[in-house]
Amino acid sequence: MAVSSTTTTKEPEQQEKKVSVDFFHIDMIPDAMREMGWEMAPKLMEHWFEISPAFIFTTESKRKKLDEDARNLPSTQVSTEIVKMSWALKFEQVSAGIEELTGRWKSMKGIARLRKLLQNKGDFNKGAISLGYTDDVMELDNTSQVNLITIGSKFDTVNDWYGAMGNSNLKVCVRGMTQVREGKVFFIVDKLGFYLKDTYDFVDEGNSSEPLGVWSKNRILNKEETGIYMSTYLSGFWGHLVRSFSGFVPIFNKDFRKWQKKHDSGGDYIVFSDVLWVSPRETDKEIPL
Repeated sequence: MAVSSTTTTKEPEQQEKKVSVDFFHIDMIPDAMREMGWEMAPKLMEHWFEISPAFIFTTESKRKKLDEDARNLPSTQVSTEIVKMSWALKFEQVSAGIEELTGRWKSMKGIARLRKLLQNKGDFNKGAISLGYTDDVMELDNTSQVNLITIGSKFDTVNDWYGAMGNSNLKVCVRGMTQVREGKVFFIVDKLGFYLKDTYDFVDEGNSSEPLGVWSKNRILNKEETGIYMSTYLSGFWGHLVRSFSGFVPIFNKDFRKWQKKHDSGGDYIVFSDVLWVSPRETDKEIPL
């Protein structure tokens, strides 16, 4: 993909002046991310490029795969080793999300989900049933996840979180077991586990292709710069673009789809982080069932 290729004519000699052409391909974006000090976003994108043959989510299949048991998916469609909660906690979206979910995980829907998970393992009125005693995030997601919230926004600051996860599901699972006392059943919470789950994909859900920023080999334009660039770009003022934004090019979801068609590589996939285990609040250690 050529970043810029502009020819001007000098009057009256009609002598051509050629602006040097700089080529930029989307597989250069991870290096640009690292130039900006980003850690996780380049790893996720490089993983996407490494998947072969090409694999594409549709709007429908994306939603379906997010809801199904990830243990049943091909290994090429799931990543559990890249994103770490120790990294995610550096960002306010995650730390604030954990604080919010810590306070509301045992909502009516959360308790209903907990009861259903216990019932899947047996009759909790007759004996102790445990949940969550594993560190396999895919197993936890299917067998002990009780609540979730969506965090992040397209209006967030352009940084490593924005490039890696953007908006994501922050989920909470429980570790503990049932206990019967005087004819009443309780779930004794040992730990709460927080983790991220999302898709890494280039699905366009509308009629136009989603913009992914204006990139060069070294960086992405910030949102203010992007506004100036795009208004100039849409107005057709190419000379101003060359003078002020040499080496930059707007990238869209469709560029990654073109890459897949050309190279038969690059694959959409489900992303899990590892699990951050924390102690529950004192008031949340014993849940009546």
